Amino acid sequence: MIENVLCEVHGSKEMSFTCIHIAMAIDLKEKVGFFYSEAEEDLPQIAWCGACEQYLLDNGEEWTDDFQTNADFKTLCSDCFEEAKNNELEIHLR
Repeated sequence: MIENVLCEVHGSKEMSFTCIHIAMAIDLKEKVGFFYSEAEEDLPQIAWCGACEQYLLDNGEEWTDDFQTNADFKTLCSDCFEEAKNNELEIHLR
């Protein structure tokens, strides 16, 4: 079961994660790219921006400590995750 988080906007919703760049782009309505993978059962969704995707491609596509430090993943509610996803022109399932 995916844990819930308390969102100031949406209330109690399922937890998800995005890189800091996507999290910051939500309020600014910026387009930073949206890459995500299908969540496995009972695991939260996770997404990263175009810059983080390029970092992965340039570094063997490994989720290293350096990548995770640069991505600085933030917890979002599932509705904020969907809002960020819907804000983008292109969405990439990976």
